[in-house]
Amino acid sequence: MTGLITILLAPSLVFASLWFHNKFENVKAIDRSLTGLHLVQSLGPLMQIKALTGKVQDTPYFLRQKLAEFSETNKSADVVENLDAFLEEPNTPLALRRARSVASSVSQLAKLGSSTSYETSTLPHLINQSLLSVVIESSILAQNAQDMATRSQINVWDKMMIPVQGGQFKIAADSVAQDTSYHFRGLNKGSSADALRQKAMQYRKANIAYQSAGTKLLSSVITANKGSEIISAPVIAAQPELVRATFALWQAAVDYLDKDLQQQRAETLFAVTLAGLAGGLVILGAFAVAIALSRALAERTLKEFESLGFHDPLTGLPNRRALLKTLRSLPASRTDERIGLIIVDLRHFKKINDRFGDHNGDSILREVAEELIAFAEPDDFVCRTGGTEFLLLRRQLADAAAFEQLAAGIIRELSKERSLDGHRAAVECNAGLFIGQPGAKVTDHILVDAALALRSAKHGGPGKFELFTHEMRTAFEVNGETAKELLKALNEGDIVPWYQPQVDIRTGEIVGAEALVRWVGHGTVRYPGSFLPAAMEAGYMEQIDKTVREKALRFAADLSSGSSRPVHLSLNVSTDLLGSARAVAALDTQVRALGLTPSNVSLEILEAVMLDEIAAAPIKENIASLSEHGFFIELDDFGTGHSSISSLRDLKVDRVKIDRSFISGVDEDPDLQKFTSALINLAKSLDISVLAEGVETEGERLWLEQNGCDLIQGFLISKAVPAEQLAGLILKQNYAEPMRGPTTDRATRDPSDQQVVLLRGSDSRQG
Repeated sequence: MTGLITILLAPSLVFASLWFHNKFENVKAIDRSLTGLHLVQSLGPLMQIKALTGKVQDTPYFLRQKLAEFSETNKSADVVENLDAFLEEPNTPLALRRARSVASSVSQLAKLGSSTSYETSTLPHLINQSLLSVVIESSILAQNAQDMATRSQINVWDKMMIPVQGGQFKIAADSVAQDTSYHFRGLNKGSSADALRQKAMQYRKANIAYQSAGTKLLSSVITANKGSEIISAPVIAAQPELVRATFALWQAAVDYLDKDLQQQRAETLFAVTLAGLAGGLVILGAFAVAIALSRALAERTLKEFESLGFHDPLTGLPNRRALLKTLRSLPASRTDERIGLIIVDLRHFKKINDRFGDHNGDSILREVAEELIAFAEPDDFVCRTGGTEFLLLRRQLADAAAFEQLAAGIIRELSKERSLDGHRAAVECNAGLFIGQPGAKVTDHILVDAALALRSAKHGGPGKFELFTHEMRTAFEVNGETAKELLKALNEGDIVPWYQPQVDIRTGEIVGAEALVRWVGHGTVRYPGSFLPAAMEAGYMEQIDKTVREKALRFAADLSSGSSRPVHLSLNVSTDLLGSARAVAALDTQVRALGLTPSNVSLEILEAVMLDEIAAAPIKENIASLSEHGFFIELDDFGTGHSSISSLRDLKVDRVKIDRSFISGVDEDPDLQKFTSALINLAKSLDISVLAEGVETEGERLWLEQNGCDLIQGFLISKAVPAEQLAGLILKQNYAEPMRGPTTDRATRDPSDQQVVLLRGSDSRQG
């Protein structure tokens, strides 16, 4: 009988052993996170000394040894090499970048992001990235200010250095101030939380003081002709105090995170101990009822086999089938309860697999699964619904605002940089949220609503999330109907280019035009904002781009044959076309077959396409090749992206188009004038032509002319017009006073015409 009882209890003992094993693995993971955090903490004093004095006196051999032991076999050499480079590098900003790389690598190896609680989920990124970036950028700015103050002469390139670097510092510093102010309010009460909030307040005061000094530096640099005219002393004097305040906040964040991990470890060990005692009692009692339990055991085993079809083999998470089963088994909600969903999708994940291999892609998916579990509450349901999509279901949602903050935290954590085979890679993601009404019945349809919210978030760009609204479903249905009509319009030739003239600012002569898409049919004109969203969802963008390009080039060929001077045609080229291996040959063949010269065709390239290093590589190659073929390369929305200054030379840009956000009201805004003039001077110093778009008033035109702009376009000149009207304007070519017409007053514009400038397709850039 004893043997029979033992056999009957064996599966239960196995399950208990697996549970205990999992809990002890959690403790081991927390211990490793604590070890990694302590190693990062050891770097803090060294980084502060380096930032303040420029050198580290004592070489910490023990730290090098501990880092080598902690790092994985294939990572230890890189980590130790970065530590040595940090200690030996004489240039302070470069040395601090090395230290930041060490901290980031150790944090990833320690899996800090997976071990933290929801309350402290923002601290690892704050410790390893944000605060260190503030110190680095402030060091560069102070160093540049000190260097320029000694120069006998200040050139245009020098003048750009301070505004660009100042902007990079401001982004980093203000991001920390905003995040700490927002997230620290929700910390638990206690001395550690109060200390952290106090250090954050001290940091914000130091940041304000440093930025005030930076404003004086920026103003003096723009007008200075020699170093002695630059006001550099306030920035140099304020920087040490900012460094001290930043590292004080850094240390407080480390202490708070350490306390949180210690508390999690203690709670886990207590749970294991309590479960062990309870388990022992259960086993003793089980011997008395073993025969009665045998049937239940058989049923449990059957359920376990059945559950194999409800889990994702890669991540171990439940799959979509399990999600549907869970939704259908939810009890009816009480009148004061509601349900919440967060669906997350990783963008362009194929690039990770293509560049680093499927094994690294699988590793990231497993990391994402762990990170989502770390964000979840005990009663939450986390699953992988397929591919790169994950979902978090909260069965009883109490605080809708906190649930939205949770989505923001998830996106921030998943978007962090990761180390893959010695390379740095970041994963872009979006999230869609669905929050039900109290007491509402739960059906499978909420998955569709969450997916619509995710679709809307993707339109906003990487790192965005959206909460489902009924307008999204309405828009989806409307877009479906629009897409049907759009396909018919494409087949019937109703999708056509209109042209917005581009004028020489000094002579008033039309020298070019930008082709913008319109839907013209049945006596109406539809602007891009009314149909491009539907086109993107339906997959018609490539066909629209091709149609507009073919018609615009044919019109340019006809125009050239009847005009005494060539007219530049500006085409918005999609990133999909630029990334194609056939792009260069196809465009060159198409242009020359019509008798056009490539030099009279401007290809407008969005500055934002240079953000993603992986995606931008083939695009940059094609742009360089198109330039060699003679095409006129134009960088669109200049100043709104974040590509490096060196990209202007690397891409062989012929012209930059300054975004209207830097033009609107520039004649009346002194602060805006500093940045707009800096952008113009930067381009001119590199022999690059400048075109300003969105010019609406005579005051703006005069200021642009006085500050070196070459060309303008906007409502002051003309809205976009059909081909025959543009042809008539060019034939007259009498525009000595066209910029002082009735369109000068913004208030007199037709609201529908405003879409010519403001509403544009995301990739097609069709206006």
